[in-house]
Amino acid sequence: MLLLPERRGIQMMSFRRMTCFVLFIVLAGCSSGTASAAVSSTSSASASASGDKRAITIAMDADLNTMDYEVATDGGSFTMQEMCMAGLVQIDENGQPQPDLAESWEISEDGLTYTFHLRKGLKWSNGEPLTAADFVFGWQRLADPDLASEYNFLETTIGVVNASEVISGEADKSELGVEAPDDSTFVVHLSQPCGFMMSLMGFPSLFPLNEAFYESEGDSYAQSVYDLLYCGPYLMTGWETGNQYTFTKNPEYWDADHTQVETVVFKFLQDTQSAMLEFQSGNIDVVQLASEQVDAYKDAEGFTQVLAAYSWRLDYNYDLEMLQNKDLREAIFKGIDRTAIAENVLKDGSIAAKGFIPEQFAFGPDGKDYRETAGNLVDENVEEAQAAYERAKEALGKDVTLTLLFEDSEACRAVAENLQQQLETNLPGITINLDSKPKKTRLELMNKHEYEIGLTRWGPDYADPQTYLDLYKSDMPGYTGSYQNEKYNAVMNRAETGEDAADAEARWADLIEAEKILMEDYAICPIYQNGRAMMINPDIGGIYYLMVGGAPYRHMYFKN
Repeated sequence: MLLLPERRGIQMMSFRRMTCFVLFIVLAGCSSGTASAAVSSTSSASASASGDKRAITIAMDADLNTMDYEVATDGGSFTMQEMCMAGLVQIDENGQPQPDLAESWEISEDGLTYTFHLRKGLKWSNGEPLTAADFVFGWQRLADPDLASEYNFLETTIGVVNASEVISGEADKSELGVEAPDDSTFVVHLSQPCGFMMSLMGFPSLFPLNEAFYESEGDSYAQSVYDLLYCGPYLMTGWETGNQYTFTKNPEYWDADHTQVETVVFKFLQDTQSAMLEFQSGNIDVVQLASEQVDAYKDAEGFTQVLAAYSWRLDYNYDLEMLQNKDLREAIFKGIDRTAIAENVLKDGSIAAKGFIPEQFAFGPDGKDYRETAGNLVDENVEEAQAAYERAKEALGKDVTLTLLFEDSEACRAVAENLQQQLETNLPGITINLDSKPKKTRLELMNKHEYEIGLTRWGPDYADPQTYLDLYKSDMPGYTGSYQNEKYNAVMNRAETGEDAADAEARWADLIEAEKILMEDYAICPIYQNGRAMMINPDIGGIYYLMVGGAPYRHMYFKN
């Protein structure tokens, strides 16, 4: 029996309400048989490409970065990790946590202790038992300062005891507030209640890790299909960098009877025209459309459009003295027509940003959309932009030349080119150079502060504004950004661990205040909230899109 928080004596700890655009869609294929251990994907991929419907093939416009789920930071990697790995819970089509490797859980009355009961008989793909100790080791590795994971903040965000001290190196990872009193019981100790705790328990960074296997792999860990252990619905059976990645049904997964698709292939195709030709030929089943394709296919069977919670923005490298000039940042902020980018460039259901936090994503104690309460914080005004640029030019002593770094997808290039045109038109004298890089390289350059302005995005890890706002909280352990604002830090600390942390209304007001500080400082430049325009083969169901977490392709099924 699932022990839910509403049970008598247990404090309600359900995560904050999230709105999910849920789509049950259809693709193509049918099959039978079971997956073997990690082997080459050549045969299954060839079967898919020849029209054999044993496989479902999904086109992606960015290559896989890593299968190390405690290192990954991008949605594409997380999507593939969720195919072959599993967490304590999984998020259903309504955005609610449902049992996965944990069959039940209990929350203490004070909200500080979570006790998860693992299913009996769980196995890794090498036949070894999966135990609570694997969760302890995985969580400890995530916090280990030697790993320096960019996602170690998740453990401080939810308030795991000693997480900050472990990440900063002040305490050994063995002192992290997690334990395994027996093989089937995993316990998490928090320093303060966390209302969205359960929504993170299915996030890849918090998946289990087998210590013996990891130690035996050394530097080879997660470098190929042979250097991973799997515990999810699929095994990763093919890894062709720059081409495609194949997943085959895992017969050892506890819920294998409900995994209805034998083989799923993720194919890397940056050129959406080529991807659509493959779709029309029946070789690909899911394609994300580029802006110029939307008008051509919007009335076609299988066309699907959905608003996502990805917030696209311009980030600044504050290590550069020029970008410390607030007038220059104001000029860029006010000199962009975001509606034109969303409606005329992207055309995929994207909408102009009204702040850093997206619409229809998080809801306050009063049940209202955060964005409705916080209001529109984006002020577009060309005259004011030009005046700010003149002030910046006077202070800097010259016209400004900046390089805009962006990833090499068609959509990003179209947006970057439009930004260049708008800024050079609206701010006479400014020069915007463009620098296109593969997504992995773009991320690396921005993390190392080897850029000037970067076109980047953030997808939420849980349905609360804190998942965005923590990005600029410079006093967080492991912070890698360049923006520093003590007033901002103080407001966020008050909301997260201070006097307002346990007061839902006061905390919500603090988060709204923090976003306003960012916007008034022009610390970042929000551009648009991502939409998706997709073509989906109308013969398969079970794909649903969440505002948090994207599309869990593990639930696909054949309609016929």
